[in-house]
Amino acid sequence: MHRPSPLVSSILLAGVCLSLGAPRATAQPAAAQPAARKPATAKSRDEARKHFQSAEAAKARADYPAAAAEYLAAYELFAEPAFYYDAAEVYRLAGDDQDALTYYTKYLELDPGGRGSAAARTAIDELRRSIAAKDEAARRAADDDAKRKAAAATPVAAPGTTAAATPTTPADTAAHDAAAGRNLRIAGLASGGVGVVAIGVGIAFGLKARSISNEAAHWDTFQPQRDADGKAANRDMYIFAGVGAAGLVAGGVLYYLGMRADRPADAGGVALAPQLGRSAIALTATGSF
Repeated sequence: MHRPSPLVSSILLAGVCLSLGAPRATAQPAAAQPAARKPATAKSRDEARKHFQSAEAAKARADYPAAAAEYLAAYELFAEPAFYYDAAEVYRLAGDDQDALTYYTKYLELDPGGRGSAAARTAIDELRRSIAAKDEAARRAADDDAKRKAAAATPVAAPGTTAAATPTTPADTAAHDAAAGRNLRIAGLASGGVGVVAIGVGIAFGLKARSISNEAAHWDTFQPQRDADGKAANRDMYIFAGVGAAGLVAGGVLYYLGMRADRPADAGGVALAPQLGRSAIALTATGSF
Protein backbone atom coordinates (compact mmCIF):
# COMPACT_ATOMS: atom_id res chain seq x y z
CA MET A 1 0.00 0.00 0.00
CA HIS A 2 1.22 3.55 -0.77
CA ARG A 3 2.21 5.26 2.50
CA PRO A 4 1.90 9.01 3.29
CA SER A 5 4.98 11.05 2.45
CA PRO A 6 6.46 12.47 5.69
CA LEU A 7 8.48 14.88 3.58
CA VAL A 8 5.37 16.77 2.45
CA SER A 9 4.02 17.01 5.99
CA SER A 10 7.35 18.11 7.39
CA ILE A 11 7.80 20.77 4.75
CA LEU A 12 4.25 21.91 5.26
CA LEU A 13 4.62 22.15 9.03
CA ALA A 14 7.78 24.15 8.62
CA GLY A 15 6.06 26.39 6.09
CA VAL A 16 3.10 27.02 8.37
CA CYS A 17 5.37 27.81 11.28
CA LEU A 18 7.57 30.12 9.21
CA SER A 19 4.54 31.81 7.72
CA LEU A 20 3.67 33.13 11.16
CA GLY A 21 6.48 35.57 10.75
CA ALA A 22 6.33 36.29 6.99
CA PRO A 23 4.58 34.80 3.97
CA ARG A 24 6.53 32.21 1.92
CA ALA A 25 6.83 32.85 -1.78
CA THR A 26 6.90 29.11 -2.48
CA ALA A 27 4.10 28.01 -0.13
CA GLN A 28 1.59 28.08 -2.96
CA PRO A 29 1.63 29.50 -6.49
CA ALA A 30 -0.42 32.65 -6.80
CA ALA A 31 -2.43 31.15 -9.67
CA ALA A 32 -3.50 28.26 -7.43
CA GLN A 33 -5.02 30.51 -4.74
CA PRO A 34 -8.83 30.61 -4.93
CA ALA A 35 -9.86 34.06 -6.14
CA ALA A 36 -12.51 34.51 -3.48
CA ARG A 37 -10.35 33.45 -0.50
CA LYS A 38 -9.13 36.17 1.79
CA PRO A 39 -5.40 36.38 2.51
CA ALA A 40 -4.38 34.44 5.60
CA THR A 41 -3.90 36.47 8.76
CA ALA A 42 -1.51 35.74 11.57
CA LYS A 43 -4.43 34.39 13.60
CA SER A 44 -5.69 32.11 10.81
CA ARG A 45 -2.18 30.79 10.23
CA ASP A 46 -1.84 30.02 13.91
CA GLU A 47 -5.17 28.20 13.90
CA ALA A 48 -4.13 26.31 10.76
CA ARG A 49 -0.93 25.20 12.49
CA LYS A 50 -2.96 23.88 15.44
CA HIS A 51 -5.26 21.91 13.13
CA PHE A 52 -2.23 20.55 11.33
CA GLN A 53 -0.67 19.40 14.58
CA SER A 54 -3.97 17.79 15.63
CA ALA A 55 -4.11 16.03 12.26
CA GLU A 56 -0.60 14.65 12.68
CA ALA A 57 -1.45 13.40 16.17
CA ALA A 58 -4.64 11.73 14.91
CA LYS A 59 -2.73 10.09 12.07
CA ALA A 60 -0.12 8.78 14.52
CA ARG A 61 -2.80 7.03 16.54
CA ALA A 62 -4.43 5.72 13.31
CA ASP A 63 -7.53 7.86 13.71
CA TYR A 64 -7.58 8.58 10.00
CA PRO A 65 -11.07 10.15 9.66
CA ALA A 66 -10.21 12.65 12.41
CA ALA A 67 -6.86 13.36 10.77
CA ALA A 68 -8.55 14.06 7.42
CA ALA A 69 -11.02 16.44 9.05
CA GLU A 70 -8.17 18.36 10.74
CA TYR A 71 -6.17 18.65 7.52
CA LEU A 72 -9.19 20.05 5.70
CA ALA A 73 -9.92 22.45 8.56
CA ALA A 74 -6.34 23.68 8.29
CA TYR A 75 -6.79 24.25 4.55
CA GLU A 76 -9.87 26.41 5.20
CA LEU A 77 -7.68 28.71 7.30
CA PHE A 78 -4.52 28.57 5.22
CA ALA A 79 -4.91 27.49 1.57
CA GLU A 80 -1.82 25.30 1.29
CA PRO A 81 -2.42 22.57 -1.39
CA ALA A 82 -0.36 20.10 0.61
CA PHE A 83 -3.19 19.93 3.12
CA TYR A 84 -5.28 18.28 0.40
CA TYR A 85 -2.44 15.85 -0.27
CA ASP A 86 -2.24 14.87 3.40
CA ALA A 87 -6.04 14.53 3.61
CA ALA A 88 -5.96 12.23 0.58
CA GLU A 89 -3.25 10.12 2.21
CA VAL A 90 -5.17 9.50 5.42
CA TYR A 91 -8.40 8.88 3.53
CA ARG A 92 -6.52 6.20 1.62
CA LEU A 93 -5.20 4.68 4.83
CA ALA A 94 -8.78 4.60 6.13
CA GLY A 95 -9.83 2.60 3.05
CA ASP A 96 -11.94 5.46 1.67
CA ASP A 97 -10.76 5.22 -1.95
CA GLN A 98 -13.30 7.66 -3.36
CA ASP A 99 -12.45 10.54 -1.00
CA ALA A 100 -8.75 9.80 -1.39
CA LEU A 101 -9.13 10.07 -5.18
CA THR A 102 -11.06 13.34 -4.80
CA TYR A 103 -8.39 15.08 -2.69
CA TYR A 104 -5.41 13.78 -4.67
CA THR A 105 -7.12 15.27 -7.72
CA LYS A 106 -7.75 18.60 -5.94
CA TYR A 107 -4.13 18.72 -4.84
CA LEU A 108 -2.91 18.27 -8.44
CA GLU A 109 -5.33 20.92 -9.68
CA LEU A 110 -3.86 23.44 -7.22
CA ASP A 111 -0.22 22.39 -7.40
CA PRO A 112 0.43 20.20 -10.49
CA GLY A 113 4.19 20.58 -10.15
CA GLY A 114 4.36 20.24 -6.37
CA ARG A 115 6.70 17.94 -4.48
CA GLY A 116 3.92 15.39 -4.00
CA SER A 117 2.57 15.57 -7.57
CA ALA A 118 4.32 12.42 -8.87
CA ALA A 119 3.17 10.36 -5.88
CA ALA A 120 -0.34 11.80 -6.23
CA ARG A 121 -0.56 10.77 -9.89
CA THR A 122 0.61 7.25 -9.06
CA ALA A 123 -1.92 7.04 -6.24
CA ILE A 124 -4.72 8.26 -8.54
CA ASP A 125 -3.99 5.50 -11.06
CA GLU A 126 -3.98 2.86 -8.34
CA LEU A 127 -7.18 4.18 -6.79
CA ARG A 128 -9.04 4.21 -10.10
CA ARG A 129 -8.10 0.58 -10.70
CA SER A 130 -9.08 -0.33 -7.14
CA ILE A 131 -12.46 1.43 -7.40
CA ALA A 132 -13.18 -0.22 -10.75
CA ALA A 133 -12.33 -3.66 -9.32
CA LYS A 134 -14.55 -3.09 -6.28
CA ASP A 135 -17.44 -1.92 -8.48
CA GLU A 136 -17.09 -5.03 -10.64
CA ALA A 137 -16.98 -7.27 -7.57
CA ALA A 138 -20.10 -5.57 -6.19
CA ARG A 139 -21.90 -6.04 -9.51
CA ARG A 140 -21.03 -9.74 -9.59
CA ALA A 141 -22.10 -10.15 -5.98
CA ALA A 142 -25.44 -8.49 -6.78
CA ASP A 143 -25.93 -10.78 -9.79
CA ASP A 144 -25.10 -13.87 -7.70
CA ASP A 145 -27.48 -12.73 -4.97
CA ALA A 146 -30.26 -12.21 -7.51
CA LYS A 147 -29.66 -15.72 -8.89
CA ARG A 148 -29.75 -17.23 -5.40
CA LYS A 149 -33.02 -15.46 -4.63
CA ALA A 150 -34.52 -16.63 -7.92
CA ALA A 151 -33.42 -20.21 -7.22
CA ALA A 152 -34.84 -20.02 -3.70
CA ALA A 153 -38.17 -18.80 -5.07
CA THR A 154 -38.41 -21.77 -7.46
CA PRO A 155 -40.26 -24.72 -5.86
CA VAL A 156 -37.99 -27.70 -5.23
CA ALA A 157 -39.47 -31.11 -5.96
CA ALA A 158 -39.40 -33.74 -3.22
CA PRO A 159 -37.27 -36.85 -3.83
CA GLY A 160 -38.93 -39.15 -6.33
CA THR A 161 -41.11 -36.40 -7.77
CA THR A 162 -40.70 -33.84 -10.48
CA ALA A 163 -40.66 -30.11 -9.98
CA ALA A 164 -44.01 -28.40 -10.35
CA ALA A 165 -44.53 -27.00 -13.80
CA THR A 166 -45.39 -23.38 -14.40
CA PRO A 167 -49.15 -22.95 -13.81
CA THR A 168 -51.12 -22.97 -17.04
CA THR A 169 -54.10 -20.80 -17.78
CA PRO A 170 -57.44 -22.10 -19.08
CA ALA A 171 -56.56 -20.61 -22.47
CA ASP A 172 -53.30 -22.60 -22.53
CA THR A 173 -55.17 -25.79 -21.63
CA ALA A 174 -57.80 -25.18 -24.30
CA ALA A 175 -55.15 -24.51 -26.95
CA HIS A 176 -53.28 -27.68 -25.97
CA ASP A 177 -56.48 -29.75 -26.09
CA ALA A 178 -57.42 -28.28 -29.48
CA ALA A 179 -54.03 -29.17 -30.95
CA ALA A 180 -54.17 -32.68 -29.51
CA GLY A 181 -57.72 -33.17 -30.80
CA ARG A 182 -56.77 -31.99 -34.28
CA ASN A 183 -53.82 -34.42 -34.40
CA LEU A 184 -56.03 -37.29 -33.26
CA ARG A 185 -58.67 -36.51 -35.89
CA ILE A 186 -56.04 -36.37 -38.63
CA ALA A 187 -54.64 -39.72 -37.49
CA GLY A 188 -58.16 -41.13 -37.36
CA LEU A 189 -58.95 -39.99 -40.90
CA ALA A 190 -55.66 -41.42 -42.18
CA SER A 191 -56.27 -44.75 -40.48
CA GLY A 192 -59.85 -44.83 -41.73
CA GLY A 193 -58.66 -44.04 -45.25
CA VAL A 194 -56.24 -46.96 -45.14
CA GLY A 195 -59.09 -49.15 -43.88
CA VAL A 196 -61.39 -48.09 -46.74
CA VAL A 197 -58.70 -48.81 -49.31
CA ALA A 198 -58.01 -52.22 -47.77
CA ILE A 199 -61.71 -53.06 -47.74
CA GLY A 200 -61.96 -51.97 -51.38
CA VAL A 201 -59.12 -54.34 -52.27
CA GLY A 202 -60.82 -57.07 -50.27
CA ILE A 203 -64.04 -56.51 -52.17
CA ALA A 204 -62.15 -56.79 -55.44
CA PHE A 205 -60.69 -60.14 -54.37
CA GLY A 206 -64.17 -61.23 -53.25
CA LEU A 207 -65.62 -60.44 -56.65
CA LYS A 208 -62.82 -62.34 -58.30
CA ALA A 209 -63.41 -65.35 -56.06
CA ARG A 210 -67.16 -65.26 -56.85
CA SER A 211 -66.46 -65.02 -60.58
CA ILE A 212 -64.21 -68.08 -60.46
CA SER A 213 -66.81 -69.91 -58.40
CA ASN A 214 -69.47 -69.15 -61.07
CA GLU A 215 -67.12 -70.41 -63.74
CA ALA A 216 -66.49 -73.65 -61.84
CA ALA A 217 -70.22 -74.37 -61.89
CA HIS A 218 -70.05 -74.79 -65.70
CA TRP A 219 -66.77 -76.69 -65.94
CA ASP A 220 -66.84 -79.97 -67.81
CA THR A 221 -63.45 -80.88 -66.37
CA PHE A 222 -61.77 -79.79 -63.15
CA GLN A 223 -59.23 -76.93 -63.64
CA PRO A 224 -56.73 -77.03 -60.77
CA GLN A 225 -55.10 -73.64 -61.56
CA ARG A 226 -58.37 -71.73 -61.68
CA ASP A 227 -59.53 -73.46 -58.55
CA ALA A 228 -56.30 -72.39 -56.80
CA ASP A 229 -56.82 -68.83 -58.08
CA GLY A 230 -60.31 -68.80 -56.67
CA LYS A 231 -59.16 -70.03 -53.27
CA ALA A 232 -56.33 -67.46 -53.20
CA ALA A 233 -58.74 -64.64 -54.09
CA ASN A 234 -61.13 -65.80 -51.38
CA ARG A 235 -58.30 -65.88 -48.83
CA ASP A 236 -57.05 -62.42 -49.86
CA MET A 237 -60.57 -61.07 -49.58
CA TYR A 238 -60.71 -61.99 -45.89
CA ILE A 239 -57.19 -60.71 -45.23
CA PHE A 240 -57.80 -57.29 -46.76
CA ALA A 241 -61.26 -57.11 -45.28
CA GLY A 242 -59.77 -57.76 -41.82
CA VAL A 243 -57.04 -55.16 -42.32
CA GLY A 244 -59.60 -52.69 -43.60
CA ALA A 245 -61.91 -53.36 -40.69
CA ALA A 246 -59.09 -52.83 -38.21
CA GLY A 247 -58.12 -49.57 -39.94
CA LEU A 248 -61.69 -48.34 -39.79
CA VAL A 249 -62.04 -49.27 -36.13
CA ALA A 250 -58.75 -47.56 -35.24
CA GLY A 251 -59.66 -44.53 -37.34
CA GLY A 252 -63.05 -44.29 -35.75
CA VAL A 253 -61.59 -44.49 -32.23
CA LEU A 254 -58.93 -41.86 -32.98
CA TYR A 255 -61.40 -39.52 -34.60
CA TYR A 256 -63.80 -39.96 -31.70
CA LEU A 257 -61.03 -39.16 -29.20
CA GLY A 258 -60.07 -36.12 -31.25
CA MET A 259 -63.65 -34.89 -31.14
CA ARG A 260 -63.83 -35.50 -27.41
CA ALA A 261 -60.71 -33.42 -26.87
CA ASP A 262 -62.57 -30.39 -28.26
CA ARG A 263 -65.81 -31.01 -26.38
CA PRO A 264 -66.91 -30.99 -22.75
CA ALA A 265 -66.80 -34.32 -20.97
CA ASP A 266 -70.60 -34.69 -21.08
CA ALA A 267 -70.92 -33.98 -24.82
CA GLY A 268 -72.14 -36.72 -27.11
CA GLY A 269 -69.96 -38.64 -29.53
CA VAL A 270 -70.05 -41.09 -32.43
CA ALA A 271 -68.47 -44.54 -32.64
CA LEU A 272 -67.93 -46.45 -35.88
CA ALA A 273 -67.92 -50.25 -35.94
CA PRO A 274 -67.57 -52.43 -39.05
CA GLN A 275 -69.61 -55.64 -39.44
CA LEU A 276 -68.46 -58.46 -41.67
CA GLY A 277 -70.78 -60.96 -43.33
CA ARG A 278 -70.25 -63.79 -45.74
CA SER A 279 -71.15 -61.65 -48.69
CA ALA A 280 -71.18 -58.07 -47.40
CA ILE A 281 -69.36 -55.59 -45.20
CA ALA A 282 -71.31 -52.98 -43.24
CA LEU A 283 -70.23 -49.95 -41.14
CA THR A 284 -72.38 -49.06 -38.16
CA ALA A 285 -72.31 -45.65 -36.40
CA THR A 286 -73.52 -45.43 -32.81
CA GLY A 287 -73.60 -42.64 -30.26
CA SER A 288 -75.41 -39.42 -29.33
CA PHE A 289 -75.52 -36.16 -31.30
